[in-house]
Amino acid sequence: MPAQPPPIDLGLSGWCLRAWQAGDAVSLAAHANDPDVSRWMSDGFPHPYTLALAESWVERGHVDFGGDHWAICCDDVAVGGCGIHPQDGPLRCNAEVGWWLAQPHWGRGVVTRVAATLVELAFANPGITRVFAPIHAGNRRSMRVAEKNGFVLEGVQRQGAVKDGQVIDRWIYARYRN
Repeated sequence: MPAQPPPIDLGLSGWCLRAWQAGDAVSLAAHANDPDVSRWMSDGFPHPYTLALAESWVERGHVDFGGDHWAICCDDVAVGGCGIHPQDGPLRCNAEVGWWLAQPHWGRGVVTRVAATLVELAFANPGITRVFAPIHAGNRRSMRVAEKNGFVLEGVQRQGAVKDGQVIDRWIYARYRN
């Protein structure tokens, strides 16, 4: 098995991004199962989020999903997740970013730091000229995180996604290489 990359310090005491580990499944299931977390995630983010789903994610799911994914950790306990998904073909100059965090940690600036780190990592690839974050209508917290990190609202995809059987709007925020 290849060595895991070192954790990425977020510049906040005790906080880092690191590779998913088998021991993260219990914490992942507990935090991802929160309906207030799930409501802002894509329809592919399951709810309820069971221990079996969490075990599958930390074992292999994050690899099979594509892109690069990290656990957001507080004192080495996984309390959220984030990722970068580079696009391919004619869209290969783009990278999608996303994040989620357990509700007890909301409002502390953690996700703002996570998003900044994702942008930096995405732009480390010289072929990436645009980093974007599709955000569900109404998710003001994530919209504010994007704005704090220099993303601009490109537009709204009206009726652009399905969530829990309902068609919803998505707000597309993007940041461009300087």
